[in-house]
Amino acid sequence: MRFYYGNKCDKVEISIRKRHQFTVNSFRSGKKWWLFYIYIILTTHTTAAFVLHPFHSTKLHSPSNVATCKTYNTINFQSRLELSKKQQQQQQSSPNQDQYKPKQSFTTRKPLNNKNVAEGIEINKKIIALGRQQKWREILIFYQQEKDKFNNVNFATTMSQIKRIRSVRRQDPLFQQFLDDLSAKIEEKGMEWMGTREFANTMHAIGKMNLRNPSARKIATFATKSNIGKALVLQGDWQGMANIAWAFARLGIKAPVFFDEIEKEAEWLVKDGDPQAIANTAWAFAKLGIKAPKFFEAIEGQAEWLVNEGDPQNIANTAWASAKLNSKVPKLFHAIEGQAEWLVNEGAPQNIANIAWAFAQLDIKAPKLFHAIDRQAEWLVKEGDPQNIANIAWASARLNINAPKLFHAIEGQAELLVQEGTPQDIANIAWAFARLGFKAPKLFNTIDESAERLLKEGEPQATVNIAWAFARLNIKAPKLFHSIEGQPEWLVKEGNPQDISNIAWAFARLGFKAPKLFNTIDESAERLLKEGEPQAIVNTVWAFATLDMKGPNLVKAIEKQSEWLAKGGNPEIIANTAWAFAKLDIKAPRIFNAIDEKVE
Repeated sequence: MRFYYGNKCDKVEISIRKRHQFTVNSFRSGKKWWLFYIYIILTTHTTAAFVLHPFHSTKLHSPSNVATCKTYNTINFQSRLELSKKQQQQQQSSPNQDQYKPKQSFTTRKPLNNKNVAEGIEINKKIIALGRQQKWREILIFYQQEKDKFNNVNFATTMSQIKRIRSVRRQDPLFQQFLDDLSAKIEEKGMEWMGTREFANTMHAIGKMNLRNPSARKIATFATKSNIGKALVLQGDWQGMANIAWAFARLGIKAPVFFDEIEKEAEWLVKDGDPQAIANTAWAFAKLGIKAPKFFEAIEGQAEWLVNEGDPQNIANTAWASAKLNSKVPKLFHAIEGQAEWLVNEGAPQNIANIAWAFAQLDIKAPKLFHAIDRQAEWLVKEGDPQNIANIAWASARLNINAPKLFHAIEGQAELLVQEGTPQDIANIAWAFARLGFKAPKLFNTIDESAERLLKEGEPQATVNIAWAFARLNIKAPKLFHSIEGQPEWLVKEGNPQDISNIAWAFARLGFKAPKLFNTIDESAERLLKEGEPQAIVNTVWAFATLDMKGPNLVKAIEKQSEWLAKGGNPEIIANTAWAFAKLDIKAPRIFNAIDEKVE
C-alpha cells in the first residue's frame, strides 16, 4: 500500500506486510484510520516526513520517482533519520556483521547545512523542469555551470531524468564528461556519500540506457566489490535491490556477492516487495544464470498473492525466470492457470508467449491457458512479433495441445512471418506444425522459397529443424534440400550428432540423395560415435541404408563400438542397426555377436 503525501508529485512508499492484523479494508473504511497512523509511528522512524490522511490515494507507485520530489529532497538533504526496523534488526543479528561492519551507514550521512539544502533543492527543480521538456543537453550544460554545487541527489536525479529521454546521444562529450565525473566521485567518496537509494537509481538508469562505456562500467563494477555488495543489500530497500539486480542483468555483469546476499534475504525481499520488484529480481537471476532456490521458494510461498496483485508482465517475467532456471514452483503455475483467461485478455503478446513458453519448458499442462490463447489467436498473430508467435506455437506443440485457430491464423500470415522472422522463429513454427501434424502448404512453400536466406543467417539446429518438419509432414522442398546439399561441410562441422542424425533422416525420409552431405557425414564418423548417443548413430546409419549410400568409415566405427551400441540401445535401435547392415549387405560379426549376447 502506498500513500501520497504533499502534492501528487511527492510520493512516499510504505510497505505493509500481509501478515499484519490490520486489513486494507478496515483502513479504507475510515473507522480505524487512526490505528493505522499509530501503526506507522510505531513501525517507522521517519514519522516527521509523513502527513497521512485516511482519504489519500492508495494507487501503487514506484519509489524510484521519490528522488525527483521536493519534500523527499528536503528529507534527504537533512539525512534520513534512522534505518528501518528491518535494517536495524539485520545490523544487530545479521550473520554477516562479523565480516562487514561499515564505519558509517550509507544512509546516515552528515546533515547538510541550510544553505546547501536550499541550493540542492533549487538545482533539483531545474533538472526536473528541463527533463520534463526533454532538454537533455541543457541539463548537461546546467551541470557544467553548477557542478561544484551538485550533490549525490542531484547526480542521481540527472541520471533519472536523462534515462527517460530517448533522443539522448550517448556519445555526446557533455554526457561522457558527466559520467566521468560521477564515476570519479563515487570512487573517491564511496557509498557513504552516494547513498543506497541514489546509487540504485543511478544503476537503474545505466541499465535502462544500456551504457557500456568505461565510466558507466566502472560505476557498475564498483558495486561488485565484496563489502559494497553486502552493504547494498543489508542497508537498501527492496525496490533499490530490484533495480540494481535488473541493471546488472541488463549489462550482463555477474555480481556474486550482491546476488548471494539477495538470496540470503530472499524471504524479506519477496514478502515486503511488490510484484514488479520481485519479477525484476527473478528475471535478473535467470538472465545471469544464477540459481536461487531460496528466492524461488519464497516466491512459491507468495504465489497466489503475486498472481492476484501482479500485472501480466510481472507474472510472465516471474514464470519465465523460474522456467529458465528450472525452478519448480507448482503453486505459482497453478495460480497462473487459474487466471489464464484474464492474463490472455489483458496481457501483451510477449507476456502471453513467455507464460506459454514457461509452462512448456517445465512440462506443465495448462489447458485453460491454451484454450484462452486459441480464442484470441487472430489478435495474437496480428499483434505479436514472429518470436512471440513462434514461442506460443512451439509451447502448444511441446505440450501436445491442439490449437486449431492459432495454427490457422499463423498459416494466414505465413508470408509476413517468414519474411520478418529469424531462422530460429521459422524453425520453431515449422517444428510445431509438424509435431501436431498440421499441414500448411502456404507456410511451407514460403519457407522453401526463402531457403537460401535461412541457411545463410541461421544456425545448424534451425536448418535441421526446418528440414525435419518438411520430412515429418512428407512435404517436398527442393530449394531447401538443394541449399543444404550445397553447404554440407558447414552443417556437419557446426552441428552436433543429433542435428546430423536428423538431417540425414530428413533426406532419407523424402528420398533425396545427397552425396556431398553423406560423404561429409561419413568423414566425421569418429566424432559422431565419440560424441553421439546410440539413437543418433543408428538413425544416421539407417538413413545411409535407406538411400543405398555407402558409408565405410561410419560402418567401421560402428563395428568397433558394437558392444557399446548393443548395451546402450533399446530393441528398436538394435533392430534398425541390424537392418541397416543387412540392407547394405555388410557383414559385421561383432555387431551381430553383441546382439546375440543381448537376445534375451
